[in-house]
Amino acid sequence: MRKISYLFALLVSFIAFNACTSDVDNYFPESAPERASKTVAEVKKTLQEASNGWRMEYYGDVTYGGYNVLCKFQGDSVLIASEKAGKNHEAGLDASGNLITESSLAHFTVNQSMGVVVSFDTYNKLFHYFADPKNDDYGEAGTGFGGDFEFRVLKCTSDTIVLQGLKHGDRILMLPMKADKDWATYLQEVEDVKKFMASSSYTLLSGTDTLAEATQYGDYHSLIFQYPDSTGSMKAYAYPYIVTPEGYKFYKEVEIGGKKFTNFSKDYNDPSDERFYPQGDASICLETVVPPVVDAFKKGQWFFDGSKVGPFAEGAWNDFMEAIKTAANGKEAILYQAMIGTYNNKFGFHAWLSSDYLYVELTVRDPNEAGDEMALQYNRNSPTNKAAQVFMKRYKLTPVLKTFSALNNKLRLKMETDNPRKPTYMKLIQVDHPENVLELTATQVMYPFGGSQQQ
Repeated sequence: MRKISYLFALLVSFIAFNACTSDVDNYFPESAPERASKTVAEVKKTLQEASNGWRMEYYGDVTYGGYNVLCKFQGDSVLIASEKAGKNHEAGLDASGNLITESSLAHFTVNQSMGVVVSFDTYNKLFHYFADPKNDDYGEAGTGFGGDFEFRVLKCTSDTIVLQGLKHGDRILMLPMKADKDWATYLQEVEDVKKFMASSSYTLLSGTDTLAEATQYGDYHSLIFQYPDSTGSMKAYAYPYIVTPEGYKFYKEVEIGGKKFTNFSKDYNDPSDERFYPQGDASICLETVVPPVVDAFKKGQWFFDGSKVGPFAEGAWNDFMEAIKTAANGKEAILYQAMIGTYNNKFGFHAWLSSDYLYVELTVRDPNEAGDEMALQYNRNSPTNKAAQVFMKRYKLTPVLKTFSALNNKLRLKMETDNPRKPTYMKLIQVDHPENVLELTATQVMYPFGGSQQQ
């Protein structure tokens, strides 16, 4: 009897479902393909109707922060301008203050593919700079900035478009440019704010209380805040941002010490340009710090450039480059980059090769009172990693280390830089051999010794 009741219930349900089917089919007056086509047309129309184009807050790997990309959609073409493209930020404006754009328009499409997808499908050096995996300005070889050129549309209105990269999944916000805002003027305002607020170090304050110390992550748009976690241990957290004419705008809301903020704004009424506040909130501030040069050296990341190592060290680097031609199981190990500074909370010499990551612990000894002279000591043993120890013994890394450090504190270095608040380079000059000059740059340098390493 129970079985008969169960079968009867199934039969009733089936009949009821079929009775409702025609109502469901008639709920949408248009077919699914028609609805998709209409949505595609609406997105394309919205892109084109912004009279002065859109400002894209472009992020790839958020480690590097965001950059302004300006886009004006016309028919199936798009005019591109960008805040950055190349090691020297050679996008934006030229030396005469004129806007840099491509000589030809890029092509774009809007299609339906598991949702609406916007694709910048012809190469444009300003836009595809961020998506090029061979971009040597960022990351490791083969990764680049980690950006996309195809995006799924998550939201589309006349005042906000939200995209998501198809490959890497990063969120992209697009906002319409004001109708009367000249593009060149906008990018110049961004550059002015960047210079006004720039500092290698900051302190996050709530009244007189220090919530965190912050350092600029190289020359990227990212601040590294250091503050205690729930156990009281000091931790470092990266918070990416984009520069706007108003100040720093963070990728996501930040919370430190119970204080939440999404931005810090410049204030040209304060000529000292030493403190920056979130819009509408005077309870916390980001205060610029000008540390001694030696502290900026220890907290930063300073990259080797083969053209700036000087003749004194050139021979040691040449020997090292020759030796590593057999370091990858008998094959050539490619040197991607090398630097002195702090990485993963460890100060020292760091080098990335195709076969290994090398870390040699360095210790600053006996800095002078002015903070612009020190001794630099390297360590042959742990915490220097095993890969570095092997390269010191077999592949002539030790002579390279000896051009700027020693096992004792007898190799003293005089330090010079261009701007103590936001240095772009560090020059190390050996005190008793002033002909030994090493200039390191805050800008990441890939394949620093060129040649066959670029293959």
